[in-house]
Amino acid sequence: MLEPLFGTKNIERILLFLFINGKSYGTELARALKTPLTPLQKGLTRLEKGGVLLSYFEGRTKLYRLNPAYPPLQELEALLKKAYTLLPTEEKRRYYLLKTDSKLKKFDILYAAWERLQRVQHVSLKSQNGSLSEGAYSGKGQGEVTVIGEGGDILIFQEKGTLTSKEGEAFSFSNVFRWTLDRKSAVITLEHLRRGWNHPVYLFDLAPQSNHSLASVDAHHCGGDSYMGQLLLEPSSVRLHWRVIGPKKNEELDYYYS
Repeated sequence: MLEPLFGTKNIERILLFLFINGKSYGTELARALKTPLTPLQKGLTRLEKGGVLLSYFEGRTKLYRLNPAYPPLQELEALLKKAYTLLPTEEKRRYYLLKTDSKLKKFDILYAAWERLQRVQHVSLKSQNGSLSEGAYSGKGQGEVTVIGEGGDILIFQEKGTLTSKEGEAFSFSNVFRWTLDRKSAVITLEHLRRGWNHPVYLFDLAPQSNHSLASVDAHHCGGDSYMGQLLLEPSSVRLHWRVIGPKKNEELDYYYS
């Protein structure tokens, strides 16, 4: 779709992948996109020399990400978002990366996450809308959570609080989420109950990703919007990180449950 603008299909693939996943390295890109490594490495080098990407090391691994100092970053992200929303559903799934550890004791992390969710009483949240570049809209909030257990494998989160924008304007918010533990499939399903308890809006299935996190099995697509998420077990909170991309959405949200 963007190949006429970027010159090669691989440049488009690299930019879309980094836009969705935040960072990556050459071998990971080649494996996820089922593309030979050499042309992808050439594309990464070209984009870095042009200032579109920046690279850094984690240990011995050289990672790439979109350069936050790239002047037309906001316009580039808007273009990539539009291109992503127009992709067929099956092709969208290629760009969402779920990393797993083959030695992971998935049921241990699954039950640890479930036990932490049952003890939640408070939520603080941060939202960033529009472009991911500096200056995008952001808000912060605080609220209380009432947790209702149903049958041992279902938790209802009833959330109420206040969200304050960067400009200082305050808004009340309320959410009702349903978490369902599926012991057979080793996932936790998250649904939003904004349409009522009998008409849940499915968001995603979270599967163990590491010893301290779960991640959505793939991107869920609803009405043109794609939902992706991670649940991270941090020392003082359980963090639910959202990514929502759609025709009118380009959002990152963090819910810190404690």
